[in-house]
Amino acid sequence: MITLARVDERLIHGQVAYAWTMVYPSDAIIVVDQEAEKDALQRSLLEMACPRTMKCFIANESKSVEILKKYPKKKFFLVAKHPQSFLTIMKQGIEMKNINIGGIYFKEGRKQITNTVFLDQKSMDILKELHERGVYLDGRTTPSDNELDLFTKL
Repeated sequence: MITLARVDERLIHGQVAYAWTMVYPSDAIIVVDQEAEKDALQRSLLEMACPRTMKCFIANESKSVEILKKYPKKKFFLVAKHPQSFLTIMKQGIEMKNINIGGIYFKEGRKQITNTVFLDQKSMDILKELHERGVYLDGRTTPSDNELDLFTKL
């Protein structure tokens, strides 16, 4: 079961490890990131940032799907750098009702949507496809922020 799927380019950091996991208690965090999966240093840093009470998986999209299917009764907090990761997971049979879009930061070619969400056209198209699949796009940066239907800003 997915407690929360969050897009955050920083992956696991204090806000994710503590604020979000307190509101969405989970058994494990799955970092959905192919680059981090292959980089031993980045894996180690992410594992250290994960709360001690939670298991930490660092996996690509396909491996994430395997983990979710292998442990259907466990509660998982998913975090990825890009919304494409969650679209890929959904196309492999994993259902998601909500995705939190919290930290996609400024880069050349991105348009500011909220204080912490900057999107290029490709990301906007992916978010629109997720919305068309029935996914609510939650635009909060922190769990205490007022809820924001991010789709209304696209």
